[in-house]
Amino acid sequence: MNVHYTGRQQEITPFVRKLVESRLKKLQKILGPRPALETRVILAQERHLILTEITVNLNDQAIVGAAEMPNLRDSLSAALEHLEKQVLKQRTRWRVTHRRARPESARSIRTLKVA
Repeated sequence: MNVHYTGRQQEITPFVRKLVESRLKKLQKILGPRPALETRVILAQERHLILTEITVNLNDQAIVGAAEMPNLRDSLSAALEHLEKQVLKQRTRWRVTHRRARPESARSIRTLKVA
């Protein structure tokens, strides 16, 4: 997973990198064999708020988690939680669309209806 960090009036510290990458590993486990191609983390500071935006690009979709809080750790955690909720929701959509009934020719004789 490629992670690109951008800091606008905010310094990217090793603490930020460690926190984000540990939580992204959890998301990678949830996604399973579908690898996240690219992740962008943007930290910006406006007056007393720290804005965090995390974008994960999967195949043709972009999943975005954003948060604004006065504390850096809280802002990162809220954005990552938002991202995690979206990934779980997307995963259930994948699961629902890929489950289909088997054709009648593939079913066993016992399950076929007798007319």
